[in-house]
Amino acid sequence: MYQYHGWAVILESTGDEVSNEKEIKIVEAIKKYIEDLQLNVDVLDMKAVNGQYHLWMTGLWNREPSLKFSPVEIMKDIGIIAPGSYGMLYVFNDEHPKHFNEFRVYALARGNVEEKGDPFLSPLIPVVTDDIEAADTE
Repeated sequence: MYQYHGWAVILESTGDEVSNEKEIKIVEAIKKYIEDLQLNVDVLDMKAVNGQYHLWMTGLWNREPSLKFSPVEIMKDIGIIAPGSYGMLYVFNDEHPKHFNEFRVYALARGNVEEKGDPFLSPLIPVVTDDIEAADTE
């Protein structure tokens, strides 16, 4: 199982200087980017909230998605398109060779995505769910 939940605030830069023309181009580029992925991603959307654009995505797949549709790659691409953006992405992949029982956190800041451990919901067993195999042997 591969599940993910993420959000990003879309910003042109990390400073106060904002060019409306650049911001419009960035928003249009992200809208086009989302359109191109939409049929192959569960939830991926962007909306203006109080004058600021926000992107969110969530999904649950049987297997890890291909690179083009990977939520981690989507966050990286958002960082390239809108380098002032920031956000978080939580990913759980039970087929990962090392992190099969934990969420991984991907933090987007200043155009870069950094992978981190999750201190809140990991390890999945026993923090979130019971160990079914252990329960079956009792």
